[in-house]
Order: sequence, then structure tokens, then C-alpha cells
Amino acid sequence: MSFGTYARKVADGSSPYERRINALAGCVQLYRPLGYLATFGYLNHVAGHFRRDEEALLRALDMLTASRQLWLAEVDAYASRRRAAKRLGRRIPRSSDSNPNLPACWYGDSRRAAFFTLGYLLSKQDRNSHADVDVIRLASSVLETHGNVNGVNLDQVSVLRRRLEQLRAASGWPNVDWPNWHKANQSLWILHQVSNATA
Repeated sequence: MSFGTYARKVADGSSPYERRINALAGCVQLYRPLGYLATFGYLNHVAGHFRRDEEALLRALDMLTASRQLWLAEVDAYASRRRAAKRLGRRIPRSSDSNPNLPACWYGDSRRAAFFTLGYLLSKQDRNSHADVDVIRLASSVLETHGNVNGVNLDQVSVLRRRLEQLRAASGWPNVDWPNWHKANQSLWILHQVSNATA
């Protein structure tokens, strides 16, 4: 089913509530910019306990839909830029061109969502067993200082920036399949969230 079909099922007040929750899960399956579970967690965090509150459920749907619409606008703008570049003979995107075909942030409030995601990821330490210890430390520092990296050791930041570039190169940046690739490389996903949180 499409996102729109699921969204209509979420909004249908005549449908059993559990089906509406399942329909929201379908929406999140199709648009999960923070990963499936983190996106659900973020919606619960900002919209309220939608599993038992209809108003919170509708707020969650509105927030998810609004973020998705901003992402789709970015996808359209990117496609327009690529068509224009191809007309000028630039067939291959520059490495600095960010391809939004797969969302890698929460559109509309990426900083707040990144902070939530960092907290979520750090609370699931067993899932981050493949992440570099220095990356975990930096993410913890970013959370503790609310994004102020001035107190972080500059040598550490320099090393981590180099590590981020290495991980991006290995991932095929900027065309990363975030929803799947971040499962395999927690360090890049965490550093990406750090980058969004400190932007």
C-alpha cells in the first residue's frame, strides 16, 4: 500500500483503533528517516502517547506527513537540479551533491530529531556494539552539552571528522541507503546524527 492509503486508514475514526496504529506503522515503514524504531520513538516523544490517545495519533500522523512532504519537495528540487546539470553535460553528480532520494534526517526539525535519535541509540548500547568507542564518546558529549562542541577535545573532533569521511567513502556517500546501511555501520549513522544535532 502507499503512504497515502495508510495515512487515510490512520485518520479514519470509524476504524478500530488498533488497525489505525497498524496503519501508522505502515506509514513509518514507508517513511522512516530516523530508522523504523527511532522514528516511532520520536513520534511518541513529540506527539504524545498515540497508542492510547487519538489526538496524539493524529498529531503523529500530521508530523510524519509534514516531514515527508518537505522531503518530497527536496527530492523534486534535486531531480530538477540533476536535469539541469545533465543538460549542461554533467552526467555524474558531484560528491558534494547530497542525494535526498533516501531521507537521512527528519525534515522540518532535523536538529531536535537528531538529539532524540542520539539519545535513543545510546540507550541501546547493545545495538551499538559495532560503533567506535570514540564515536560513542562524542555522541555522549554532544548530548550532555546540548550540541555545544566547544568543550570537546579538538584533536578528537579532527580524528572523528576524518573517520566520518572514511565511513562516508566506504558507504558510497552521498547515495547511502540509510534505512538499511546504518544497521551495518552504527558509527556512520551516529556520526551523521551528531552532524545533524550540531548543525
